[in-house]
Amino acid sequence: MESANIKSMSWNFKKLIGFNVLIISIIFMFIGNDFKTPWDEAIFFMLNGSLQEERDIWNGYWAITNSRLFDTFSAVLLGFVCLVYLLKNRENVFAERLSRTLLLVISVILIMISISKGFEYYYHQSPSQILKPFININDLVSWLDVKTGTRKSFPSDHAAISFVSVILSWRFFGRKYGIFLTIFALINATPRMVGGGHWFGDVWIGGLLLACFISVWLIYSPFLSLVRVGVDKILKLKFFHKLTSRLS
Repeated sequence: MESANIKSMSWNFKKLIGFNVLIISIIFMFIGNDFKTPWDEAIFFMLNGSLQEERDIWNGYWAITNSRLFDTFSAVLLGFVCLVYLLKNRENVFAERLSRTLLLVISVILIMISISKGFEYYYHQSPSQILKPFININDLVSWLDVKTGTRKSFPSDHAAISFVSVILSWRFFGRKYGIFLTIFALINATPRMVGGGHWFGDVWIGGLLLACFISVWLIYSPFLSLVRVGVDKILKLKFFHKLTSRLS
């Protein structure tokens, strides 16, 4: 959608219904197999099997990217990208940039709520708890404690947040932000498949479909217009009006 069309968003029922039908159809394709693909086991053994003794740099990389520290880094990086877009991108006025940034933040919050509440009682063990042989990265890297398994691996929250950020950044931030977050999404979504915390299907079915579902409802509904209304009211306050006049 071009910038001019984005500014006058309303319900697009044709695309909204079409994408939802597609998403639901894919869900029904895999729900009978517990959301696993025919390639899940082979992909796990290939990726997890790459962890071997004496591969210190390789093992260290996957240990770091599977750690809570990297989770924090990912969150900070996404926040930094949003801040750069908000302050440096002058193709749109500040109020519009703020509205789009808030839309992305809202999408992340919706992802987190959807997983914590919608899948609260859905038990889906990670491959590390089911498949053998399993190479535990903690046995190879002693200087960092890594979580390698869970009883609730579907969907992948890391993947869902990464993918929804990619979709909305391409849509509303622009090409260079979309490319950067696409590359980082691949980096961020892969480590749990190597460490054994997620199946391939957790990432590329669960994470991607949830991200698409949230994005479709935010893009093809007047949600952004509602955010704009709220932002405009806030920015009309005297304090914010002086501040934003320098950033527009």
